Amino acid sequence: MSKQETYTLKPIGWLRADFKQKFGTPRQGALAKNSRAVLELAPEWRGRGILSGLEGFSHVWIVSYLHLSQMTRQRGKVHPPRLKGAKVGVLGSRSPHRPNNIGLTLARIVSVNKDVLEVSEVDLVDGTPILDIKPYLAAADRPETFSSGWTDHVTHVTRLCEFTDQAELELARLTQEPSRLRALIEEMLTHDPRPPAYWNRQDANFAVWVAGLNVSFRFHDEKFTVVGIDKV
Repeated sequence: MSKQETYTLKPIGWLRADFKQKFGTPRQGALAKNSRAVLELAPEWRGRGILSGLEGFSHVWIVSYLHLSQMTRQRGKVHPPRLKGAKVGVLGSRSPHRPNNIGLTLARIVSVNKDVLEVSEVDLVDGTPILDIKPYLAAADRPETFSSGWTDHVTHVTRLCEFTDQAELELARLTQEPSRLRALIEEMLTHDPRPPAYWNRQDANFAVWVAGLNVSFRFHDEKFTVVGIDKV
């Protein structure tokens, strides 16, 4: 058995994203098509053309360090929320609590301008350290045949989401992008961000930080209602 080695990785930059905390951040970027994020390059990589050539690509793979994962012990198995208590191996899941806290996100490129890369469909929180960016190559990255394992047999529940008149007014007053942020909040809630411990509760209040807004909402009668929006 070879000796265990350690390696040091230095971020090439940090992500400035819509999400501030784990709660409310989509489980997969494709579930939040209205999310936005900008890569802020580390000083040593600015002005060196590191992003040049990405302009013609539609998507990039983002390799990140999941810095908010506070794993205190090595878990062989985890409880994916959609399995309702059943376990799978951590490497057979997309859990953020991984042996090395490495994240992989397929994001859509919005724009590339010198040292600024803007992307959408992001499942990462604001301040996430970015280790690498790789262009998506359909010929290499998209298999002709595939299977999605245990996820093919899980029923996906989509929740209803509505906004009170007051929440609609506050959203229009507090942001220059009310349509995008309304759609983003709706994407977050229709995929049910609640922890499993709350799934059987039919009347609960929550709040989440999204793009500089504090969004208050409740779950009642099997649907989410956004009741208030304040500036953070």
